[in-house]
Amino acid sequence: MIHKEAFLSSMLAAIEEQRGKLEQLKEKAKDEYGETLADIHNAINDLEPKIVEAEDKAWEIADLADEKWVELSDSFEEGWDEAKKKFEEGWDNLTDSVKKLIS
Repeated sequence: MIHKEAFLSSMLAAIEEQRGKLEQLKEKAKDEYGETLADIHNAINDLEPKIVEAEDKAWEIADLADEKWVELSDSFEEGWDEAKKKFEEGWDNLTDSVKKLIS
């Protein structure tokens, strides 16, 4: 079992990484137009709520009493693995035009 603080630290670092990638995408959107711009906005609309949801869950975990963490840590770890998979799927599902912008 991973310690709560280590889990939260890892989770928050991953969230910040995703937020940084999203900000890069938003910056690139300023120079785009047409279908590429629409694709970028679709990607942002898909990824932004996932980041917010992950951050909300992180703060929920932070507020847990240590005893509850021990009881629920396995399910949180599984949930976080699933959330990371959703992040990656979100980035993988970007259109080719958007992928070219961020690679």
